[in-house]
Amino acid sequence: MILRKYALLLPLSGLAMACGSGGEPVKIAGGKPAAGALAADKISQINVLVDASGGMQGFMHANAPGEPGSNFQQTVAALLSDVNGQHGAPAAYYFVKEATGADPRILVPTSYGALTSAVSTGIQKPALGTELPQMLAEALKLHAKRPGTVSIIVSDFIYSPKNADETWRVKTDVKDALATADAATLAVSVFANTSAYRGNFYPGNRTRPQALRGEKLPYYIWVVGAPALVGQVDGTLLKRLAGQPQAHFNTRFAPPYAALDHFQNQGEWYQADPVNGVPTLSFTKSVTRKEPAEVVFGLDLKGVPAEWQKAATQGLRLDAAATDATLLRTWPVAQEPAAVGKPYLQQYTHLAKIKLGQVPGAGALLHLTLPRSQPAWIAQTSTANDSNIARQGPKTFLLTDVMQGVADYFADQPSAQQALDLPIRVQRAD
Repeated sequence: MILRKYALLLPLSGLAMACGSGGEPVKIAGGKPAAGALAADKISQINVLVDASGGMQGFMHANAPGEPGSNFQQTVAALLSDVNGQHGAPAAYYFVKEATGADPRILVPTSYGALTSAVSTGIQKPALGTELPQMLAEALKLHAKRPGTVSIIVSDFIYSPKNADETWRVKTDVKDALATADAATLAVSVFANTSAYRGNFYPGNRTRPQALRGEKLPYYIWVVGAPALVGQVDGTLLKRLAGQPQAHFNTRFAPPYAALDHFQNQGEWYQADPVNGVPTLSFTKSVTRKEPAEVVFGLDLKGVPAEWQKAATQGLRLDAAATDATLLRTWPVAQEPAAVGKPYLQQYTHLAKIKLGQVPGAGALLHLTLPRSQPAWIAQTSTANDSNIARQGPKTFLLTDVMQGVADYFADQPSAQQALDLPIRVQRAD
């Protein structure tokens, strides 16, 4: 949320009264760890941060009896309930506001009840909004104090520098805010949604406020934390948002996958014990180009973003390492006639067939990969001028720049090129 220098709003004194930051502990279901990941990847705390600025009032408002509540209210209330109703790691709740002389805090600890009430009935005394970079930096300070923390941040994420002539800095400002943490140990997932908005909308380009009466505007849920932990939260607490537009930066997804012993295979091999968590195939008979082996892998991609699932059929690639391995085909299990009535196949979403005519004496590590691409919805939702948002439709000021700043921060990480990386070890049997 940008700083609204023209918004005549009261301080957030009412929110400061809610002093409890504890809540019901949260249980995160641990999935299969990524290859090489430590089994100790465990969430120590879930922080939920909700933007409490005047610009968010249009999403959080009182409803007449019988009204269902806005999409924002339904979605965020359900998310808060999911966090509060689990067991395993403690949860903490915060309102996000602008720092003032009277109250220099940007994050104001609150309770589950107070936060749910504000979402359901409105912010009684909204504050000026804090800048997006400061919001991210403050969240990361909490992570530094307690390793293993994951933050869920809810906001419209409209950001514009105070000097309107410096909007070109948006990418750099976002990147710099994240740079307080090591990119290798951090991940960001972004879930987009829209909701009816009632009240004054404050444009990112700092033109006059616009009164809206139910037009839809975007809001976002960001998940920030260690790569494996963000993947856990995405697949559990945010599972209900799986169909929403989303983007992931360095998030570690570990979808189950395995070689299928008795399905369209050629050659003599068996599944050996995994090496450092990596599925391993041992070949009992030498393979050659004239007598190659063929192995079909089942991939369960239900837990990865829907866009990646769609892209896998045409987009999956094979890094052959020191072999002549090739990826013959990737296809959905739903299109495989032989899968009917076979649970061992139906537990997967995709099948991938690999052909191999050479196994080095020292073995080799193959990789099934899915190249990462910038989701199309980001450019479609971004605008450089939101001064007439009612006519434009649901757009966010300079969203492409904000997201590019996140991408630039992670540019040197392997995940910048690969959305998925599924290693497979091949070796000769002893």
